[in-house]
Parts: sequence; structure tokens; C-alpha cells
Amino acid sequence: MKLRTFISIPVPNTMGLSPLIRDLKTVRGLRTANLKQLHITLRFLGDVDEERIDDVENIVNEVIRGIQRSRLNLKGTGVFPNERAPRVMWVGIDTELPLAHIAEEISVRLEKAGIPFDEKPFKPHITVGRIEGRCNIVPMLNKYRTTEFTTYIPPAIHIMKSELTSSGAEHTILRVCDFQ
Repeated sequence: MKLRTFISIPVPNTMGLSPLIRDLKTVRGLRTANLKQLHITLRFLGDVDEERIDDVENIVNEVIRGIQRSRLNLKGTGVFPNERAPRVMWVGIDTELPLAHIAEEISVRLEKAGIPFDEKPFKPHITVGRIEGRCNIVPMLNKYRTTEFTTYIPPAIHIMKSELTSSGAEHTILRVCDFQ
């Protein structure tokens, strides 16, 4: 059986993001993310054979071996691809954790193992909203552009299953790979 899979760092403390999410719910044409499912995607794999999940776990554990836990600051807002044609609104990440290195090493090892993944360049962020059609997001961007929302120390990287439903994606933890 194939599982729609991604590798991520969870965001357990979302209290600081509540005012932003509340404000975003007032923006017409913007669908907010579920606070209970916020995460930093290190790599989206798509459909992976269930028997390869152990291989994915081993790869993540190899990559993060020796990497110490470190503080993550959720700070500022932005959009992809740009402010003229926004599709995704995000909150930025400030950290000493080598997120780009972790994502790149995971990619290299997935490729060597023959496990397909989405090759989009890694940009550390948390998706807080998806924009459908046209909407004026600039006032929200300006209001929260430099806001420091919350700080936490993530204990682990999660390998997640994502099931698409009529009410949105539902995420389930498949494996937990602990930082040291």
C-alpha cells in the first residue's frame, strides 16, 4: 500500500499564532491552516510504499545523528510565490538548527535509496494559509511582517502520513526521529 508521506518538524506551541490565524479567517479568499497540524516540511515525498517507511526513518535518523536540539523562533510573515500573485501565506523560521542542511542531506539519501520526493528547493516556513483566487493579503503581511509569534525547542522530526479528505488533509505520525 502507498502512503502519502512527508518529513516535518512539528509546531506544538501554536498559542502565539492564534491572533494571526484569527485575523486571517477574516480575509476573503484565504483558507487558514489547522493550528493542530502546523509543521515545517523538510521534504514532501508523496506516495511511498508502506514497506519503505522504515528506510525513510533510517535515513532521517542518520542525517540528524549528532545534531543537538535547538530553539526555533517563529517570526514574520510572507507569501509564495510573491505579493502580486500570492498562493501561500507563511510564517518564517529563525533558528540555529541546520534546517537547510538537514533537508538537503535527507534529499541526497532518499535519492540514493531510490525513494522519490518533491525536489522543490527547501525554504524554511510554516504554511498558515492558502489563497484561492484573488485577495488582498498585503494589510495582513504588513501587520505581522516582523512579529515574533513563539519560540520552542523541537524534540524530534516526524515522518507523517497525509490523507486528503473533503475537509482538508489529515496528518498522522508514522515515525518519530529524536534529536539528541
